[in-house]
Amino acid sequence: MVNPFSYPITFLPCNSLEEIRPFYEKILQLPVALEQARCILYRIGSKAYWGFCDHYSEKIIDPERICLTLVVDTQHDVDKWHSHLVSNQVPCKKSPAYNRTFKIYNAFYYDPTGYTIEIQVFDTNAHPL
Repeated sequence: MVNPFSYPITFLPCNSLEEIRPFYEKILQLPVALEQARCILYRIGSKAYWGFCDHYSEKIIDPERICLTLVVDTQHDVDKWHSHLVSNQVPCKKSPAYNRTFKIYNAFYYDPTGYTIEIQVFDTNAHPL
């Protein structure tokens, strides 16, 4: 049997590390897990990471189709994040609302690169194991 994976890292191209840094570090308050010459890795949860790199020769043509989801514990948390993001002039794509299809309460925003950031909470019995 093959050993299980240790943790995920999702790498995404960006135009400039300095362009994304204020959003991810100050507004979303994500800790920097590793900083390299052309990449920054942010810790998402206990053992998951998003890496942004400015050395890709090709950028994603339609960045808003990339959705980076951050799961919180309550609907109130989604609403608090909404207030925080909007007060920091983060463009809101969809205000907080309940989604019956997926049994979640969520909202969508745009990061400086144009990626969609989703803040969501699952219904009590609808979250992944």
